[in-house]
Amino acid sequence: MRKLKKIAALLLIGAMSASLLAGCGNNDSGDTTQGTTGGNGGTENTDNINTNGTNTLNLPKLEGDTLSLTVNIADFSQSSEGTMIQEMWQEKMEEYLGVTLDITWQRTPWADFRNNELVILQSGNIPDISTYSQGTAINEYGMDGLILNLGEYQDYMPNYMEYVNDTNGGYDFCFNEDGSAYYFMDGSYNDQDIQGAQSFTSFAYRFDVLQENNLTPAVTLDEFTQLCATLKSLIDSSETDASYVMMNSTSDYAFYRGFVGIFHTWDTLYWNGEQWAFGPIEDNFREMLKYLNGLYEAGYIDPEFATADSNAATEKATTGVALICPNLWSGSAASWNNASLVDGLEWGLAYLPENETYGTPWKWGSKQPGKSVQTTMGIYISADVEHPEYAVALIDYQYNDEIVELLNWGVEGETYTVAEDGTKTFSDEIMNDDSPATKSADYGIMASAVCRTGIPFVPQDFAAVIQVASVPEPWWNETDGYYEGKYWVESDRNGGEDSVSPYDRPPVLRTTPEEAAMQSQLSTACELYARENALKFITGEWEIEDDSAWESYIAGVKSQSEENFDDVLAMLQERSVLD
Repeated sequence: MRKLKKIAALLLIGAMSASLLAGCGNNDSGDTTQGTTGGNGGTENTDNINTNGTNTLNLPKLEGDTLSLTVNIADFSQSSEGTMIQEMWQEKMEEYLGVTLDITWQRTPWADFRNNELVILQSGNIPDISTYSQGTAINEYGMDGLILNLGEYQDYMPNYMEYVNDTNGGYDFCFNEDGSAYYFMDGSYNDQDIQGAQSFTSFAYRFDVLQENNLTPAVTLDEFTQLCATLKSLIDSSETDASYVMMNSTSDYAFYRGFVGIFHTWDTLYWNGEQWAFGPIEDNFREMLKYLNGLYEAGYIDPEFATADSNAATEKATTGVALICPNLWSGSAASWNNASLVDGLEWGLAYLPENETYGTPWKWGSKQPGKSVQTTMGIYISADVEHPEYAVALIDYQYNDEIVELLNWGVEGETYTVAEDGTKTFSDEIMNDDSPATKSADYGIMASAVCRTGIPFVPQDFAAVIQVASVPEPWWNETDGYYEGKYWVESDRNGGEDSVSPYDRPPVLRTTPEEAAMQSQLSTACELYARENALKFITGEWEIEDDSAWESYIAGVKSQSEENFDDVLAMLQERSVLD
């Protein structure tokens, strides 16, 4: 049973953490006292309370006023060790807790850390506090008594509970059904309420070719079809050196992923706003495949759309092989432009074209406004830690607004300034550097995205990350024409509120490990079958208009689940915590 639970938890993480369990949306009804058991708070004997710190948590006195901890953390591209902000973090923590911190830091490069962390947990020889990146798999180790149950120490985590209660699903999202929780989840602070996304919210176009021919990106799907025809005629008449209208950015993602939001579906298991559904067998998914088959039959799509890896795609993009890429990550257009081997080549972005049947296209990965947490990353504490109240209070203080500001922005007047309206701006020294991210990381500023200060993962300030780490790229919209913007901001501005997809705001699921394993098969084996076979409808190997072919495809998808496919969907609906 123990082995089964491990497998189930791990499968669930890989399949669901990115698209189904991301903490997002607002929950105004959260109660900060919900599920509180009292822990060891409320000590009545004031003689045993540490009154040296600035906290109001009734922490017990420590012998010698020293807290000794072994802390295992991941180091990223630039280590936080010895940086100005890391040293200030320790000073702030000691001031808050009222003790001297004697920390033994165990630092491991991020890639190696991720490879080894489950091995450490399975050994049972774990540090007092550790960075964590395996999501809900931690629950098994908590139930086995290896990890501290935070549910018993909620009196010591007032800052974290603010993030919990502002997250979609609130307490239910962050705590198990029995009130337990075994790690602090990674936080995000988005006070500007930018509900943008990182990827798959735009099509990339060759702006140089469009402008040379008095063309613009498409606003509607009908316009997109016509634009493809126009560009194909330019290719056929040798008025452009491109070989194909469209290419894929990598075979790692199905070509259709760029179109699913336009047809209000998704490429795997997802929440559609009313119930759990499996996108690749929906009628609107079939409608999308029919549309793509039409583009393929017209000769608009590179025949290697399903086989070219990211290196091959980069070569195609930088040598002018194609004119449109509907499936790409933020930053791709900028990197292609920087690596271009063709004079004047410029890739740019425009929001997804709208299908009038469905309205505003859905975008994947919309950021939650305000404070929120997500399940994949976080911090856990050993159940054997000598002073659990202090360990919890220390991690909790990293969710305090003052600490989040310090670690993300640095020091006012030195690394950033504040305008009269409260807007923060990184210093000229940082922003005028050849690499603002690297320069800010030299200080230990974690918004750089290449350095993580304190005990990772401290909440990231979204505005700071966008300013120092996000790369500007060319964009277009009907109002502004051609301009330069940053992906997260522009995907929010151009998509608008209606572009936030329901699968980014799903209900909380209360599944057992066995049920989670059943669920994971839909997002692994069933999804893989769909990816391998749906493209046959695009190329015409299977006839998309043939009902028997479609029903056979659906049967093939469902057969990949060891349990009854429809029963699994019904189970997920039953296990959903709905308002």
